[in-house]
Amino acid sequence: MPTTVLEPEAAGLFVAWSAAAAMRHVGAERSVAAIEAGSDGHVVSGLPGRDVDATMAEAIAWLLDAKPRQISLALPVAGDPLGLSGVGSFAEAALLAESGVLVECTSGWLGFVPEPDLRGSSYRGVRWRVHPTSSASIPAVAAEPQRIVEQADRALRRALRDATDALAGVDLARWRDESVAGRGAADAAILARPRALPPTWPPPARALAERALALWRVVRVAALDAGAASASGSAVRTAALRELSHAVREAAMTAYNVPA
Repeated sequence: MPTTVLEPEAAGLFVAWSAAAAMRHVGAERSVAAIEAGSDGHVVSGLPGRDVDATMAEAIAWLLDAKPRQISLALPVAGDPLGLSGVGSFAEAALLAESGVLVECTSGWLGFVPEPDLRGSSYRGVRWRVHPTSSASIPAVAAEPQRIVEQADRALRRALRDATDALAGVDLARWRDESVAGRGAADAAILARPRALPPTWPPPARALAERALALWRVVRVAALDAGAASASGSAVRTAALRELSHAVREAAMTAYNVPA
């Protein structure tokens, strides 16, 4: 996995706060502050009708004027393009970045892809590149959101249990500790950052988003580990991490795509 890949939270917060602003549950200024929190700033390249970069405030204002019908998170990886359909510049960029945001406006679909914006030795920001795209395959969680979030949470817990059983028997002696630490980090994050998502976001979805993010970090560390020496152990390990990665990203998409 490239070291320059941003955590899913960057795109998730863009989805949640821009959707909340579009539904007028929060003001545009608050939305921008929440999206940019913890960074040195965000810029947006390629907004329709603009030849120069836009600030995040300008991008959110443009988005609200465009009257979005749907704003959805995609978390694809090579071989598992979750949230993508078809090909094109957006699909290619989102696969490289392992995240993207799909927006359906009255004029069509647009894809926003984040990447690290590193200027000099200390600036740490995010640059979003906008791509026209034809369609998306992510339905917003509109019907019975609580039930759908609960199902995703159960699926994530089941995938974690299965991965733990598989990996504990092969090569990752510390996997059980890492997975427990990941769940502990998720619980701590929920307590420490209760307002990371819009205030109207359902609490179960809020908890699921934090848990998925913490486990994404665990999977990423484990995927970078050399792993088992034996071919059979490596195959088991690769399959277990692939299944858990899918469940983690699917859970995050569910949590962030819940309507405010």
